[in-house]
Amino acid sequence: MKPQQRENYCSGQWYPDLPVHNGNVECNFHLARILEFMECPQYLRKTLFPLQKTLKYAGILNPLDCPHHLRASDLSIPYREGIVLDKPVKTGHGPVCNIGLYKEIRINEEVALKPGTRVTVKVLDIYSERKRYHGCLVNSQQIKQEAGLYWGYKVRIALSLHDALNAEEYDIIIGTSERGKPVNRFEMPLSEKNRILIVFGGLEGLEAAVKADKSINCSTPDELFEHYLNVVPGQGSRIIRTEEAIPITLATLRSMIYTDL
Repeated sequence: MKPQQRENYCSGQWYPDLPVHNGNVECNFHLARILEFMECPQYLRKTLFPLQKTLKYAGILNPLDCPHHLRASDLSIPYREGIVLDKPVKTGHGPVCNIGLYKEIRINEEVALKPGTRVTVKVLDIYSERKRYHGCLVNSQQIKQEAGLYWGYKVRIALSLHDALNAEEYDIIIGTSERGKPVNRFEMPLSEKNRILIVFGGLEGLEAAVKADKSINCSTPDELFEHYLNVVPGQGSRIIRTEEAIPITLATLRSMIYTDL
């Protein structure tokens, strides 16, 4: 993938008009768009994701029903996802946002945000009788610290396997393969649980990904990954698809990460 292709996608200049085949990288953008759509609360999807070819069959996907996918009548928690509205902003005040409730919210702090920007807010007067709610901007990490809630995921497009491994700092990187070490012989380093990257291969495995990336100076994945695991030792089927391997791996490693469960 070329940097300009990724930039076009991130800036909203990508259009799903090219056919997907082995000679291009269009499949990456289609997958990214579907993942972003699924993470978005239902009440924001119509605004953030206009009708498009990529999402033609997204309606038949199983809903994630994450903690931030709240109904209009749900006031159980003060946090909401919202979108900035194109309405006048008074001096000293922040923008007005739609947060999927029967009333809009005005952000207390003065901050410049373009209409259509997605935001995460904390409602400070959720039972108020005023015309609008009032609140402040927060982030997912703050919500996790204050309320212990998982608040969705972010989608990042990497230019290559090398870029995926090195573009950000991780405490531990795990590669997965049927040729890896059985997971029951793996001990999660207790001091390395903050930022974990788990890498999955396609139908041809991580071996094909390593071989195709000229920026990687290794010939096999077990040389590249400090931890190279087989999460399903003794698997009965010839191939475990990536969409099957992901939930299996996350469920298996979860008990190692959260040792108090």
